[in-house]
Amino acid sequence: MDALHPFWSSPEVLRAAATARYGPLARAVRHARRLTLAQVASRCHLSLSTLSRMETGQRKLIDVHYLRTLSEVLEIPPHLFGLAPAFTGAAQMREDGGPVNVGTAIPGGQDGDEAMRRRQVLAGLVGVTIAGVLPGTARASTGEESLEALLLARSQCPAVPVPLVTLSQALADAQRKFEACEYADLSRLLPQLIATAHASKDASVGQMQERMSAALSRAYLLGSELAVKQHRDCVARVAADRSHSAAEASGDPLVIAASSRAIAIGMRRHALGASEKIDRDAGLNGAITMLTRTALDLGAEQGNPPVPQLASYGSLLCTASYSAAQNGNTAQAVALIEEAENAARRLKSAGSGMGNAQFSATTVAVYRIGVHTTLGDTALALTYFESVEPRRLPSAERRARAFVDAARAWKEHGDVERAADALHRAHDCAPQELGRPSVQRLITALVDSPGRTPATLSALVHRT
Repeated sequence: MDALHPFWSSPEVLRAAATARYGPLARAVRHARRLTLAQVASRCHLSLSTLSRMETGQRKLIDVHYLRTLSEVLEIPPHLFGLAPAFTGAAQMREDGGPVNVGTAIPGGQDGDEAMRRRQVLAGLVGVTIAGVLPGTARASTGEESLEALLLARSQCPAVPVPLVTLSQALADAQRKFEACEYADLSRLLPQLIATAHASKDASVGQMQERMSAALSRAYLLGSELAVKQHRDCVARVAADRSHSAAEASGDPLVIAASSRAIAIGMRRHALGASEKIDRDAGLNGAITMLTRTALDLGAEQGNPPVPQLASYGSLLCTASYSAAQNGNTAQAVALIEEAENAARRLKSAGSGMGNAQFSATTVAVYRIGVHTTLGDTALALTYFESVEPRRLPSAERRARAFVDAARAWKEHGDVERAADALHRAHDCAPQELGRPSVQRLITALVDSPGRTPATLSALVHRT
């Protein structure tokens, strides 16, 4: 169980730590790690009966020596045993990732036992409050609920700060889940990850706080992208806005660009649902303007900018081109996608922007499929699909997305069988991608198409 595992923030653990019930806490951890009483007693050089009495509370576990030993053997974070100050709003983090305690630390050594007793008294004073609050706010959320839970994470998920390297690793793992289309797992992980990012930022100062803000922005960005996948547009827009606020606090232009792209996607999707044409046009034009201005602010339109900068520039233009296509502006859409192609040619290697904004000549070709299908030129869209080598796409999510876009193009082109085949290949890449509401509607439309239903489509209906 790593530092971000939900176990450490569960009501049982936090209540035991807050009330200095260290024996029951040790027993809960031992059970979670699937260790027997005999195994732990042997490693701690304790008799079975002594350890058993400690775990059940018959013998108070207050000896600093035994607390330290159990903490090491069971890999319990020291602050849960009162052996180190817990990170709170009164603690800050140095730029090297270490804590700067601005409160009063509890010393070890000669005065350790007395310090432990003082800590127990203080814990008893606050224990009732903590126990009263946490049980109602630490519910495990799953599926649909968790998308709203990520917006409430800061207040409802107990979390402690972690070093930047730990937070970055957790974000990288979450990003890999998105790219593998493991959306159900990701939706369960994100609230705790966001809460931890908030706690880490709040406990930091100076440049470290700026870097933690960038990490928080990435966490919310991932939440926004996941909400878009599930067509939860309100959640996506709020998460994108929070990502942008954290990005501005970081001062990192690439992080700001990524969050701006997410906001523009939200604007575009909201505009497409508008009942009045004037609102629709205004929303789409606003999204296009935001995307193009953000791209130009990167200063990557000429010269030899760094690869991440150029990749972000190209990704923003691809998104702007698709938005222009949805607004029916062919000239603007083509001009933007051609500039994105030019950016891809200038890349010395495959590049990636922040979040899901991977960029290469191949990803531009995939965007071309959607752009030209939307503009009504499915023959040209399918020409670009034929030019795509799926193995060159950076993730299962991107490969599945390419096949889904091709399926839409084949449907509009009047070839249900090849559309079904493209969806079948998308399913092989990433089954959860076909569970998206928009893809389910596409499958339904293909089933309802006149004529014979292809066998591959019938099989796909049963698999999804």
